[in-house]
Amino acid sequence: MEYAVIVARQAAIMLMLLAVGFGLYKGKLLGDEATKQLSNIALTVINPIVIFNAYQTEFDPAKLRGLLTALGLSLASQVLLIIAAMIVIRPSRKSYETERFAISYTNCAFMGIPLVEAVFGTDGVFYLTAFVTIFNIFLWTHGVVVMQGKTESSAKARLAELVKILTSPAIISIALGLVFFFTGLRLPSLVQTPLNYLGAMNTPIAMIVSGATIAKSGLLDCFRTRSVYLLQTAKLLLVPALLAGLFVPLQLFGVSSVVINTVLIAAAAPTASATIMFAYKHNRDEKCASNHFALSTLASIITIPLMLMLSGMLTRLFIP
Repeated sequence: MEYAVIVARQAAIMLMLLAVGFGLYKGKLLGDEATKQLSNIALTVINPIVIFNAYQTEFDPAKLRGLLTALGLSLASQVLLIIAAMIVIRPSRKSYETERFAISYTNCAFMGIPLVEAVFGTDGVFYLTAFVTIFNIFLWTHGVVVMQGKTESSAKARLAELVKILTSPAIISIALGLVFFFTGLRLPSLVQTPLNYLGAMNTPIAMIVSGATIAKSGLLDCFRTRSVYLLQTAKLLLVPALLAGLFVPLQLFGVSSVVINTVLIAAAAPTASATIMFAYKHNRDEKCASNHFALSTLASIITIPLMLMLSGMLTRLFIP
């Protein structure tokens, strides 16, 4: 329950920042190009810095075990989300490629990092990197295949996508962070201090961009599409609830509640903003992508605390 209260408070703060982004866009103080540039800055600069900073800690075998456990739980979560998308969205649907992508992938970095950092601090972000790694691997492999539909990509194209995965800022920051974590290397304060300042920008920029994106896609449109409600119920409530039921009992075997709830927050996060970008890139239904992003982002302010409340209830039920 304590985690849920902290997340609810942080979610309320994020909602206010979201409203700022919405107002800036509607007031024409923030345009499409500026929103896109801010999004790129957040994804390619600020998020990787936050991830890297999470590894600036003393090497601890317990943390390493927690990270490996988080990797396994993250893999299970991502696979379950993909299976759920395949079950609830049939190929006969008009925009099934976009909808499957929207249900399969979460905004684990944009929304996950601010929430996890608020609840668990750098330890939570440290474990969240496992989910971010799994997310990126699946996004640029399975995600590309989903958006391409029946179109088969060449071996050269698949190799290019693999290179893109391995050279993405998030993966590079994880690799560098692990080197620092295992070797005990530390950046001098003259370098680390500005990195800390940049990392602190993550939450406000992420929420302002999200608010502007919702304003652009049309706030009312996302509430008018019935299928979005039904599909997001599966994504934001049913799958995370199932994961909570599967993961919480693992505490009986020594798995940390911080690891479990960090992965749960990432899995319960709203539709990935990448859905919109991939829809544009592969000529899919970008309006559908925007509707899923907008509704899920707003709904997650409520559903993520609910999932953590469920996790707390299950902990009291199963754990002595």
